[in-house]
Amino acid sequence: MAEVTISYELIQKAAQHADVRARTKELAEKIARRAERIAAEEGVEMTVTVQSGTRPGGRPFSNVVSDNVEQEWGGHRVKRRRILGRAGEGA
Repeated sequence: MAEVTISYELIQKAAQHADVRARTKELAEKIARRAERIAAEEGVEMTVTVQSGTRPGGRPFSNVVSDNVEQEWGGHRVKRRRILGRAGEGA
């Protein structure tokens, strides 16, 4: 059996693999759909999108973004609902 040496370069190469990028985006889209469903059920107006790309260091990412930040943290006008947080739990 051949030995494999885990190195920074090996991890970077694995992270940039097309399957890893696809799975990351797929998971983010699942969370976005769940957030949209929760928002609709609770009557909260918000648009949810997925932003994907590559960080300067080479790692891929997919972020779930909302245009209604106040609902996540609450404020003097809006009750805290934490829709994105709840959508991401258990994902």
